[in-house]
Amino acid sequence: MWLLIDDVRDLNTDAIARTPEAGQRLLASGPWACLCLDHDLGTEQTGLDVLHWAIGHDCLPQRVQLVTTNLTARSKMSAALHAAGYTSADGLNFKYTDAVNS
Repeated sequence: MWLLIDDVRDLNTDAIARTPEAGQRLLASGPWACLCLDHDLGTEQTGLDVLHWAIGHDCLPQRVQLVTTNLTARSKMSAALHAAGYTSADGLNFKYTDAVNS
């Protein structure tokens, strides 16, 4: 199942969270096959905050797709994903790489 956390977009996903808090609740209820994540969520909390929360709570799916058009934020989100062990060929679609099992 795919989860979108975005305050505006409608993508073809199984569930959509419009606020960071709703996104965190849904992430925690997982499992999710993929998280599609925007940065600008219309609140003080951003997609980067949600990303850090999900990493810290070990509830980030194996796949993450960044749907933000904010290039500076995308770069920060990408760096956080790389630091958490995710790889990407295009900077938008990330997959967790378990170094122990690779």
